[in-house]
Amino acid sequence: MTKNKRQEPERASLRVGEKPRTTETVRNMFASIAPAIDFLSSLFSFGMDALWRRKLVAQAKIKSGEKVLDTCTGTGKLAFLLVKKVGAQGSVVGSDFCQEAMDIAKKKTAAAGISFVLADAAKLPFDDGVFDVVTVAFGIRNVVDTSAALRETYRVLKPGGRFLCLDLTYPQAKWLTPFYDFYSFRIMPAVAKMILHTDTPYNYLPQSIRAFPSAGAFKQAIENCGFSNATVHPMTFGIATIFETYK
Repeated sequence: MTKNKRQEPERASLRVGEKPRTTETVRNMFASIAPAIDFLSSLFSFGMDALWRRKLVAQAKIKSGEKVLDTCTGTGKLAFLLVKKVGAQGSVVGSDFCQEAMDIAKKKTAAAGISFVLADAAKLPFDDGVFDVVTVAFGIRNVVDTSAALRETYRVLKPGGRFLCLDLTYPQAKWLTPFYDFYSFRIMPAVAKMILHTDTPYNYLPQSIRAFPSAGAFKQAIENCGFSNATVHPMTFGIATIFETYK
């Protein structure tokens, strides 16, 4: 286990007019929507989020007996898919910084070989080199200090271990972007407000996607944190992307 000596709150890079974003504000936002997030994720993606997760699991090529860490696990959707692949001798740990999401994950099932740990992806409470695979789905974009999270991922992986990151990305096809922007900036917040009685989380979502680095820039960021030969797998016109790399 390592100690992080930084005391000052972390802040993301800001765009013009954007308010400062801290780990605490993001955590509180996800805590407020935790009971509805599974339903809303499937609703707004037209069920594609499940397909994208299954694609990540297939891409990971999990072997029986491996130890897997799923960071930013939320309510555990990806973790429950991964545990089916590791076998009786393997294990999956799901970690997240939101206690409310962790509570929901723990209630879903008592599946053998899976456990959940409250932890910030940028300050993981695990020893060096203990996991064969680390995954993250729809979470890295919400980590304020992305580089710290990538370095921590690298640290807890075994030599030769695999890292797979799935996230929402801004589509590059010019014909698609007007429809994408209208849906994400207008339709989603309006529907979310009817369900949640607030549109704040789903105003944040499209803004976070727009602020996320391009696929090429994020690939470079991954490699800057020590990983080798990162590959990019865009899906559904680039609306979601899997990044795959090795230690």
